[in-house]
Amino acid sequence: MDDRRVLLRMLQALLRDIQNISQRGAGYYTNSPFIDRYNRLLEVAKSSMTGQSEFLKTFVPLEGTSSVDPADKMKVTQRVVVEAGQLIAFVEESLADAAGEAESLKTKRQKK
Repeated sequence: MDDRRVLLRMLQALLRDIQNISQRGAGYYTNSPFIDRYNRLLEVAKSSMTGQSEFLKTFVPLEGTSSVDPADKMKVTQRVVVEAGQLIAFVEESLADAAGEAESLKTKRQKK
């Protein structure tokens, strides 16, 4: 099992879950489950893809808000959406690079 593929699917599911809650008025709900899940997935990404790219260092754990103001909660939720989307793009590119390298090795072997 490729951890990157699992990570990608879980990040995509996180975004869907956030969108579902947002349509129901995310500002009125707690956003801590999304922040917790994002931070755990980020930790997995950093531990499983160490040394693959300097871009991975640009991702940092997110913090929630203690505010009860729906606008503040929505801002935090939007940050999770943006960061998760960027991490999805990173993982997708990582998978594409790995597929390209595998194809290149296969082609080299066939030429021998």
